[in-house]
Amino acid sequence: MSERYPSLNALLERLSTHTAWEFEDQEIEDVLTGKSLRPFPSMRHEEHSMSRAPLDIKSNSFVPPSTPFQVDLLIEGKEAKEESGANRPQNEWKFGMGVGDVALSVTLHEENGSRHLRVSAIGCAESEWGITTQMRVRAGIGEENMKVLDRDVFDFTRYRHPIIFHLHQDFRAVKFEMRFINSFFRRHPSFDEGDVIIRFADGSTLRTWKGLLSQASPYMALKMRETEDDGIVDVSPFDRSSFIELLLQLYPTERPIWANFKPLANAAVSFDVRDVIVRLSDHLVNYRKIPHYRRLEDAAKLNLYPAVACMVEEAARTNLWTAMIHNGYDPVQSLGDHVYTHVVCPSIVRAKFAQSLLPPLPLAKIEMKAEDLLSDSSAKDPLNQCIMLMGTPFYVNRGILRTHTGGYTVNSLGQLVISVPKDVFLMCKKMNIPVGKVFLELVFSLYPSGSDVSAGLVRPALAYAYHLRLKYAVDKLEQALISEPVTNAGQLIDHLYLSETYRLTNLLRITGVRAEGSCYDMMKEAVVRPEFSALSLTTRRPILDRMCSGWAHGWPMLANRSPTDKMERSLAPSGGGPPKPESDCATFRSIESEIVFEEMDRLSVEG
Repeated sequence: MSERYPSLNALLERLSTHTAWEFEDQEIEDVLTGKSLRPFPSMRHEEHSMSRAPLDIKSNSFVPPSTPFQVDLLIEGKEAKEESGANRPQNEWKFGMGVGDVALSVTLHEENGSRHLRVSAIGCAESEWGITTQMRVRAGIGEENMKVLDRDVFDFTRYRHPIIFHLHQDFRAVKFEMRFINSFFRRHPSFDEGDVIIRFADGSTLRTWKGLLSQASPYMALKMRETEDDGIVDVSPFDRSSFIELLLQLYPTERPIWANFKPLANAAVSFDVRDVIVRLSDHLVNYRKIPHYRRLEDAAKLNLYPAVACMVEEAARTNLWTAMIHNGYDPVQSLGDHVYTHVVCPSIVRAKFAQSLLPPLPLAKIEMKAEDLLSDSSAKDPLNQCIMLMGTPFYVNRGILRTHTGGYTVNSLGQLVISVPKDVFLMCKKMNIPVGKVFLELVFSLYPSGSDVSAGLVRPALAYAYHLRLKYAVDKLEQALISEPVTNAGQLIDHLYLSETYRLTNLLRITGVRAEGSCYDMMKEAVVRPEFSALSLTTRRPILDRMCSGWAHGWPMLANRSPTDKMERSLAPSGGGPPKPESDCATFRSIESEIVFEEMDRLSVEG
């Protein structure tokens, strides 16, 4: 134990009754450096456990029913600003959440003497976003006597159902307290940049990149080779909205594959975008909420032949196909003669007899390897950009590069020359890995059909992406770091160092959650190391707050929870949360065994 810390437990005890946000920076610094061992001043602080003792409403002063309802939002201990509007109804509230233009929307509904709050996050239609947050909900008849009645971990996206909180009739104030775990925001491209113009039946146009379309689709590759820069490609009678849905899968937007399934499938099949077809098929195969035969029919109608083949093979191996036929299923009538002949029958043969002897399906995913970026064929492709790194040329799709960088400058030879940052060089030297290998895997991961960076190369690849301003690549590699299993205190400090050096907000948040939960003991060891003291106060402060404040403790302990799917909840004086299981539901513990099985001495056991 360091001399500055006679006892880490003593330090934690001094901090345990207060959040780090309640102290000035110098006070925190004094405690961390051991300059000040004085006890903290006494100040009012909330309880750390989820007490279920009911609110004593009767003992409080009477609040007339006409008292305006009050809603507040705290994010990381700071009050969120309410968005004002001249036409905003009195029973609606909106608060900026600090993630793009996403706002928390709270609406109070009153009907037949009952009330509930409808809570959701909203953002502009031309964006993708998500927020995973720990959230506590306080409620009461006034701000001075509110109590934590519900807590859980929630996912907010544009595709999630709103949370419904049923309110006690006497409550007049609710406060939502959030601590983010993970968040992202991706604005859709405006499609006003590119080297090709796409024109639709209604006369409207958009711009995109020839290289991007060529890489994704063999059909579009032929079209693009025949089109000059800034040329026009007419795709009528195809509609604009479906084509944009397809482009959103090719640009780095985080658009879910299921967001607009049928128009996307129509576009992907029409323009032969193999990677998207395969991902659509995978989603349909694994969507078990509808019966097998219905998914088969939907796949056939949408011409998603990989999905048809996979589901037929699965059914044939498990004898489900035989049972379907015996029960009257007619594949020719349901799927069509063409699909039955060219997809269903070969799939059954492949499953039962000669899988290795049959050719692959015609609509297979285009396979590409990272080494292809160094090949002679890539060098001859006019849609590729030559990137020079330490004298080695890499040939990267120009359209994909532009969607990730926004722009770059080339030399007189048309080459993009990049250097090796010092931190990347030192990482590679320490790991005995060629810098070129790191760069190759990094740029290949930018391709929609490319593979992820190898686990052992994530750190140098992230550093390189940061210096090259490949924001989407940095975010993706940050999530790879987050998914790493943490096994020791040194790894926690490494994550904190990376989050500080490369501005990885989500990694810092996740490390804080681990510090108050599964990695608490490891973090206790980490905070007394010199490497932790070398970090900035901005990095250390939220970690100490997580360890000492007890904000997420109680029941349930938020640090150990996954996002809930229980969207209907209640807030009452006796407590809150999702509905409890019915108390009168029979279980083996509750039934009278003598009534069901007779008494033991009356049972006859025959040998």
